Amino acid sequence: YFVLMGVLTVYTTYVEKGIFLVALQKDEAGIDPDNKWELASMLKKYDDMYHLSMTFIDGKTGIKRTKEFSKCVSSYFDEKGTLCFDLFEPEIRLLQNKISAEDKKN
Repeated sequence: YFVLMGVLTVYTTYVEKGIFLVALQKDEAGIDPDNKWELASMLKKYDDMYHLSMTFIDGKTGIKRTKEFSKCVSSYFDEKGTLCFDLFEPEIRLLQNKISAEDKKN
């Protein structure tokens, strides 16, 4: 048990690096490989800054584009400690739009 937990800890720390979501964006024509979106977050112990990074991996070219932001955790929670998704979602959309705009430039 302890050996497997050690292997799992090493894998999540050094391979996954905080990735909590991997989503595939299907090619509309069905010809090209799927694009991949990865979201990773980090919140250090005793720190109030939340770090979120979004990575887009083009299925056809394999090119990676990453955008990040850092913001105080209290920006997204109310007095009761409930996540205010309507405050958090625009930040995610903004990252996605920045990556998409960068794709249209190239």
